[in-house]
Amino acid sequence: MRSRSISYFVLSLLIGAILVVGVIVEHGLGDRSTQSYIVQARDIEQAKALVSGVGGEITHELGIINAVGARLSQKQVRSLRGMKDVRHVYEDRGVSTSGFATSVVSSASLSPPACMLSAESRLTFDDDDILWRVTNAGAVDVQLKRVMVMWPASNYRLEEIEFGDTEIFDGRIYGVSAALTIRDKYANDARLRIDAGTTKEFEVEFYRLRKEQDPYEIRLFFQTGCSIDFPVPPGTKFSGDSDLEAKRTYISSLIGADALHWKGITGDGVGVAVIDTGIWADKGRSNYLASDNNGRARVSAHYDAISNRELNTKFNSDKNGHGSHVSSILLSSRYKDSEFNGIAPNARLIAVQAFDGDGTGTYTNVIRALDWVVKTREKYGTRVLNLSFSADPKSYYWDDPLNQAVMAAWRAGIVVVASAGNKGPDPMTIGVPGNVPYVITVGAMTDNVTSTDWTDDTLASFSAAGPTAEAFVKPEIVAPGGHVRGMMEGSNKIATKHPHFHDGDSYYTMSGTSQAAAVASGVVALLLEAEPWLTPDQVKCKLISSARPAVDGKGNPAYSIFQQGAGLVDAEAAVSGDNYKCANNSLDIDADLSGKAHFRGPANRDSTGNYYLEGIKDYRWDGGYSFSGGYLWGNGMVWNDGMVWNDGMVWNDGMVWNDGMVWNDGMVWNDGMVWNDGMVWNDGKILPVSINIWVDQE
Repeated sequence: MRSRSISYFVLSLLIGAILVVGVIVEHGLGDRSTQSYIVQARDIEQAKALVSGVGGEITHELGIINAVGARLSQKQVRSLRGMKDVRHVYEDRGVSTSGFATSVVSSASLSPPACMLSAESRLTFDDDDILWRVTNAGAVDVQLKRVMVMWPASNYRLEEIEFGDTEIFDGRIYGVSAALTIRDKYANDARLRIDAGTTKEFEVEFYRLRKEQDPYEIRLFFQTGCSIDFPVPPGTKFSGDSDLEAKRTYISSLIGADALHWKGITGDGVGVAVIDTGIWADKGRSNYLASDNNGRARVSAHYDAISNRELNTKFNSDKNGHGSHVSSILLSSRYKDSEFNGIAPNARLIAVQAFDGDGTGTYTNVIRALDWVVKTREKYGTRVLNLSFSADPKSYYWDDPLNQAVMAAWRAGIVVVASAGNKGPDPMTIGVPGNVPYVITVGAMTDNVTSTDWTDDTLASFSAAGPTAEAFVKPEIVAPGGHVRGMMEGSNKIATKHPHFHDGDSYYTMSGTSQAAAVASGVVALLLEAEPWLTPDQVKCKLISSARPAVDGKGNPAYSIFQQGAGLVDAEAAVSGDNYKCANNSLDIDADLSGKAHFRGPANRDSTGNYYLEGIKDYRWDGGYSFSGGYLWGNGMVWNDGMVWNDGMVWNDGMVWNDGMVWNDGMVWNDGMVWNDGMVWNDGKILPVSINIWVDQE
């Protein structure tokens, strides 16, 4: 009898506990786990009041999009979504700047190859030959892939190249440079390999030889990704060099920026904001980032969006390396042979850190960074904004909160330059915020490791392509983005992950549309120094109407308009051009941001899957080429300047996206991807955004 009483007592306790748990759940006391969200309302004050009203914790004030960042429970989220004054509740997205993305790269490729090459610090001269010994101190054999040699004009011509005892070139090359790719049939020839622990001799024979160390540059590239350069001899001072370790990047001469530098156009006084991992701004080897070519301190402001505070302008905030690399391509004042490493060497830098040392961050921090840039634009003279990151679109361009902040920056008079992303070459791979129709989106080309030979330049295979989901042509332009030299501290995260691309001093070689965007941002700074009254739309027009498309031997486009846009950016032509009214003509950014109207572009897709430009399907280029196909995924075509864009062509001449409008011609976009109410944000996943997905050097 007693045992039965105990059983009833235990049962009563269990039932009571269940009821208590039910009450707790009903009243939300058990729903205490919180996540980060973005809550958008009529204005920021209303957003703050709404979040406070449900007991949420406000973490970020995002006035640029009339929103706040907040920590919310699921019950609080449900309550907010049921309120008529709440415009949107977005789940915060994870942001990564690490340069690695396991979704697109195998885990094996994340480990750097065993690359431990070394070489003699001086050349040996023997009659008319140059001898240079290279040692493989690593544990893996390395196979020669490509060779580049530069020499003084007084040598007259190059006649022979040997690697070990194997002749790899026999002929005559006139000029001052040569670049050779090992033929496929010799790609695995053991004679062109440096076995682990051995040394081989690289030999170049000239018609007549200048026996001095300083005029020569040699670069050897191997299949494993290793490379080695002939080093600057210690203690030797060269004319036209900023310092002993300076090296050429060849970017300024490739896009015509060097011609502007000679005219005194260097981006002087133009403020450029770079939202990234921070900046290497202390003295010493980073002085070319901290100071312009006149020795003036160039960092106007240094803001940490993670902690929401301004930092000392001389503080070294970059532990990842990406921000410094991008910034140096844009504005480094270092120079070699009188050619600047940076496109705008006298521009002013507004360094904005929105990502930590591991290269990670959040939408809320990036939007807070954008908010700060817009609020302080007059104080710091910010005219250009570089965004070298990309995320997969999860909604239409106008429904993404980061895109909304980017559009607000454009409306405020700041020229926004965004990378296209590194998920090419397939169509419809443009990322956020490059899919914003107003901004300048930049894809990448590569010089094919022949820095002084423009005839073999190609589109980088990783460069993302359009059209966008809303049918806009993207990217607008392309810029150098293959194996680009920039500055990076050797202890940075990226440099330690891939140390074989660091030269041991302060140069790091990296590829991506991040680097291409930095080049284009530098060109914008040059434009704004030359014509400071330009609006963002006018800057965009000048860039696209002066770019040089890649064409084949018959003068036809070598790549689709959705791959190369208007073509390779041309800094000198952009400054001298007089076309100001060809960009964003039928778009209305105020209507877009207010939600009154949204837009679609001129792209369409036919029954065979080819993309073309709606309304100008039979548009004819100079030379009589018909663009009726519209989808030319070529490769290996040369990048000559045999064709220019017609100034009369209107870009992004979008049509209003009316309520209930469906795509015509039965076109299916995104391969059946469904966006619930224009947005799939609330699936409980942190979706990565990468500033530079690691890609192989091209």
